[in-house]
Amino acid sequence: MAYVVAVGYVTVPTNVGRGVAHVDIPRGATLPRDVPREDVDRLLALGHIEEPDGSGVDENEDGVPEGSARQVMEWVGSDPERAAMALDAEQAKGDNARSTLIASLQKLVEA
Repeated sequence: MAYVVAVGYVTVPTNVGRGVAHVDIPRGATLPRDVPREDVDRLLALGHIEEPDGSGVDENEDGVPEGSARQVMEWVGSDPERAAMALDAEQAKGDNARSTLIASLQKLVEA
């Protein structure tokens, strides 16, 4: 699966010729496919990368559309009730929860 950088840049290991180098990937660029899974998982959890084509459809019928952190936040807007729903849905993902998204949603719920 391809991921897009959602922050200024990320630094990741990738194959370069016969070796591996740590390269900076700028916002909006696609992450190289050979980035180790543990790095991808860490960057996803931080919200530094996201799936480019999240569906935005409520596939699991929890009332919150699936998709990138950006899509979820666009759906939430400034509505504390939607933020609470999205927060519950994100926290239910356990180890796959995106910590940056959770922090953003908590701020809206507490406002």
